[in-house]
Amino acid sequence: MIFEQLFSINFMAVIVSLLIGLYFYLTRNYKYWSSRGVPGPKPIVFFGTLWQIFFKPMHQMTLDNGRKFGRFYGTYLGSRPVLLINDPQLTRDMNIKDFHAFVDHNDFISGDKFNDRSLFNLMGDDWKKMRSIISPTFSSGKMRSMHPLIIDCIGRLEQYVESRARTNEDLNVKKTMGNLTMDVIATCAFGTRIDTYGEKSSDFVINAQKAMRGNWRVWAFFLFMTTFPKLLRWSGFQIQDPGVQYFFKSAIKSIVNQRKNDKSGKRRDYLQLMIDAQNKRSDNNNSDEPVVGDTSDEIYGRTDTLEATIKDRVDIDDDDILSTSFLFFVAGYETTASLITYLIYNLALHADCQQKLYEELRKFDGKYDYESIAQMPYLEACVAETLRLHNPVSAFGRIAAQDYTIGDIGITVPKGMLVNFSIQTMHRNPEYYPNPDRWNPERFMPYNRDKLVPYTYMPFGLGPRNCVGMRFALMEAKTAVAYLVNRFKFIRTPKTTVPLIQTKFEFLYNTGDVFVGVELRK
Repeated sequence: MIFEQLFSINFMAVIVSLLIGLYFYLTRNYKYWSSRGVPGPKPIVFFGTLWQIFFKPMHQMTLDNGRKFGRFYGTYLGSRPVLLINDPQLTRDMNIKDFHAFVDHNDFISGDKFNDRSLFNLMGDDWKKMRSIISPTFSSGKMRSMHPLIIDCIGRLEQYVESRARTNEDLNVKKTMGNLTMDVIATCAFGTRIDTYGEKSSDFVINAQKAMRGNWRVWAFFLFMTTFPKLLRWSGFQIQDPGVQYFFKSAIKSIVNQRKNDKSGKRRDYLQLMIDAQNKRSDNNNSDEPVVGDTSDEIYGRTDTLEATIKDRVDIDDDDILSTSFLFFVAGYETTASLITYLIYNLALHADCQQKLYEELRKFDGKYDYESIAQMPYLEACVAETLRLHNPVSAFGRIAAQDYTIGDIGITVPKGMLVNFSIQTMHRNPEYYPNPDRWNPERFMPYNRDKLVPYTYMPFGLGPRNCVGMRFALMEAKTAVAYLVNRFKFIRTPKTTVPLIQTKFEFLYNTGDVFVGVELRK
């Protein structure tokens, strides 16, 4: 009896000691920012400052913290200190002037090639080589050739929207635009056709939604990667649902095999670029002549197309094709669908803006080719303002490649530290955008652009590592909106949520289903 009691006491003492040790391990860095006089939200054990997502959406959390703590503040991802920047000049310095010191997005290497070999997660020379393969997909020559394919996809969209207009049914814009963008990605990037408007939801759409929305695995991955990285790699934990990963791996492998066996003639799309690179071939049709009247670079900044191309042969394998193709599917699906959704939503709420856009579109007599959509300043302004107010991501990150002392604030960022740059806070700052919560395309009209504060607008990131698909996304969104507004009028109905309510536990901006009414124009 005495032995059992002693064993029980000793066992409990060991458990308590382990818990105390674990507590001190998890909180070992929690004075990092306060000891350096850097403000920021209070961390709690294991979650760091990420505990706030349990009480408010990600975008709102970022906005509230930025307004409370100012130009910069310290956060904790799990037990890892992370600096957050809200200042345009510091953002410019660290992403453009001193890009060499902040080349990589992150260092979250999981051991899962499906995650690690994606363009977003590649680091250093590996990223440069992969970017050099993919960038030519978005040259003006390639996009001109793909634009008719996008118009075909929009034709199927128009038929669906017309069916809703004729039956006087509200349009679920979020779902409908997701169907469009998945159709476009499958057609333009992979040369395959997906039935996205059938009665049964497309398996591609269903699995893309699982990958991007409300995925608890993403949050768990970030927390365990920063706290117990070796344990995470040892466990084989996957950031994506195994079912989602299996579906896309199988689908992409099938498409790749079909393409390799296709003897009918070479296609000119993203997938063919990857296959050609694997086979040490190259496509010389990479012309990137500017489009007359296109001023989008003045708003969004330049993204590299051919500038990133390197002369050395690049070795890629099937894992590279699979992981980067998956990124194309899910990123191209969700973010562009979100842009079109919230643009249509705001046009429905602002009839005067919709009418102004319609009058601009009528000047082109229904001919919305690649050159035409680049010459519509009000359409461009509507897109830009939607991305300001409803940007898919709240911030973007960079890893310090070396010790770096920041501007006038005297803080040294050590090598390996993650620095986040807040898109949300600067896009909603009344100092830069008066009445920031109001959707007002006039901000981005050519006669008002001189009022924009440089480096306060960055919907696609900033610097050499901004979004490689930016130009394609803008082309797709502007073309879709042009055709839709030319044929249909979008109106507010009792099912239209005003104001929109963001959902919690989402990495990307999301408000759930968005409904508007639709009428055929006479």
